Amino acid sequence: MPQQRRRPVVTAVAAVIAAGLVAGGFALTAQRSGEDPVIGGGADTVAPSATAADGAARDGTVTITRTGPDLPGPDVLDRCDRDSRAVVARYDTTALGRVVLQCGTSGQGYEHIRVRHTADWRDVVTGHGSRDWDDAVLTAVRTVLERPADGYPEDVGDGKVCFAAPVRFDDGSRPEGEPFVRVIVSATTGRVITAFPTDDGGC
Repeated sequence: MPQQRRRPVVTAVAAVIAAGLVAGGFALTAQRSGEDPVIGGGADTVAPSATAADGAARDGTVTITRTGPDLPGPDVLDRCDRDSRAVVARYDTTALGRVVLQCGTSGQGYEHIRVRHTADWRDVVTGHGSRDWDDAVLTAVRTVLERPADGYPEDVGDGKVCFAAPVRFDDGSRPEGEPFVRVIVSATTGRVITAFPTDDGGC
């Protein structure tokens, strides 16, 4: 059974969970300040992914291996204890350019996913090998951002875009109940806001 990762919960985040995008029943707000990095030029619009080179449609299916390394690794998470802006992962995307998953807060990034969606992701991986919940998260986010399904990302307003894809395991099985993933990204800052499993496809 995957081990539970223990980290202190970031405090002083009440102001972060203000009005924003409501996805999957959760209020999500991108952090903004004069010090925020603007990645990819702060584009206001994005172009959805095109079809594959051979013209075939792409569904962007996320395949989670049932065994493998512990992601993102203790060195990365140690940085998160000191700096909410530390980067957990970087992604090169066609639609948005460079996108980052930061350590974040309870309102965005890795910390938001840990606080709000650990149980959801544990449900996905339970009974499917030895991977931890955040192994599944990082695999899913990388796939949907770097190899998105046709038509993604979708503009969901307020400077945010949504990616979605089906999820399966490397033995061909699928998670029970929540066989899809949804990832929300700030198009203006180039940061991953959240990633969560859902029982319906699309955004």
